[in-house]
Amino acid sequence: MQELSQILNQIPTDPGVHVLLGQNGLRYTGAARNLQARLRDHHAGRGKRTHNQRPLKLLHIETSGDFSAALKREAYLKSGKGREWLNQQTVSP
Repeated sequence: MQELSQILNQIPTDPGVHVLLGQNGLRYTGAARNLQARLRDHHAGRGKRTHNQRPLKLLHIETSGDFSAALKREAYLKSGKGREWLNQQTVSP
């Protein structure tokens, strides 16, 4: 798990999903047409739910073929089975 500010330039510009960890210990899952641009927005405080949770940590990122696929993956990651899968993939803070 890395602070977002340290890895922004390494994040792809492809569509995909991201999972962030805020200062409050909650995970924020979202889909983006351009992952790097969206995560830059979060880092700059332009995320609706994350603007007051900085610094953010990146827990998980996945690219997808298109935005539609990213939206489907986001819905899965927010489901019960998706949250279970994320728990297995990420280390608790």
